[in-house]
Amino acid sequence: MFGFSNRATLIQPTLEIVFQIFVYSSLYLSVAGMAMVYISCLLHDLPFDPVAATILMLVVFAVYNLNRKTDEDEDAINHAERYAFTKEYETVLFHSAIGAYVIALCLAAFQGFDSLLVTTIPLVAGIVYSVPLFPPGFGFRRLKEVPLMKSLVVAFSWAAPPALLPACHAGLPAGAATCIAGIFFFFPVFINTVVFDIRDVEGDLASGIKTLPTILGPQRTLLLLTAMNVIIGTTLVLAGGLLPGIYPVLLLATGIGYVQGYLLCFHRLVEEKLLFELLADGQFILLAAFLYLLTLVVPHLPA
Repeated sequence: MFGFSNRATLIQPTLEIVFQIFVYSSLYLSVAGMAMVYISCLLHDLPFDPVAATILMLVVFAVYNLNRKTDEDEDAINHAERYAFTKEYETVLFHSAIGAYVIALCLAAFQGFDSLLVTTIPLVAGIVYSVPLFPPGFGFRRLKEVPLMKSLVVAFSWAAPPALLPACHAGLPAGAATCIAGIFFFFPVFINTVVFDIRDVEGDLASGIKTLPTILGPQRTLLLLTAMNVIIGTTLVLAGGLLPGIYPVLLLATGIGYVQGYLLCFHRLVEEKLLFELLADGQFILLAAFLYLLTLVVPHLPA
C-alpha cells in the first residue's frame, strides 16, 4: 500500500512536467497546426498531406518560441507560469526553434518554390510584427503595438499556410476551397487572439498596451466577436455547400458553434486559465478529431 502511495507521489510531478513541456513549449500548438492541414485537405477534397502537416508543425513550434523571446515583459505579467518555464529552458527552446524552421524550409524547398514562399509567411510576419519598425516619437515602435494589428497578423500567419500548402503540393490553383479554408482558419484565430486580450486586459492596461478590449472594454468586445462569429460563420456554412460532399458543411457549422460556445462561457472558463487556453488553442485539434471520427462512423454520407 505504501509502495503504491510512493509511486503515485512520483507519477504526479512527472505528469505535470510532461504536461508543462507539451503546452508551454508550444508542442500543443504545433499539433493544432497539423490538425489545420488535415481540415484543409478535407475542404480541398484531397488526401491528407503529411509533408504539409510536418512543415506547419515545425513552423508553429519555431515561430511561437521565437516570438516569446520578444514578449518576455508581457509574459512575466500575464503568463507567469509559462514565463518561468520558457525562461528556464530558453536556450534549448531557442535553438530548437531555429532548427525547426530550417528543417521546415528545407522540406518546403523540396516541394517547390510556391511551398517555400508560403512557408516563409509566418517568419516574415513574425519579424515585421515584433521588430521595432517605427521611429521614436511615432507613438508605436512595433507593429504589434498598433491596436488590432497583432490579431490580424497572427490570424493571417496561422491561416495562410494550412489553406495554401495542400493545394500547392497537389499542383492545384487556389480556388473556392482555398478561400473557404483560409477564412475558416483566419476568423477563429483572430477571435482567439482578441479573447486572450480580454483575459489579459489588466496586464495590458498596466503595461500601456492598446488592444481592442482596453479600448472598447471586455463586454463590448465579446459582443463584437459574437456578432462577427455569427455573421461570418453563417456565410461560411452557406459557402461550404459549394464544396463536394456533406463533410465541409458539418465541419464549418461545428467549428462556428465551438467558437460561439467558448465566447458564451468566457467568464466561467477564464477562471481556469490553463483549461481555457487548451480549449481555445485546441479547437482545430478537436475539430480534426471530430471530422476523423465522422468519416469512420458515417463513411457514406450522401453528397
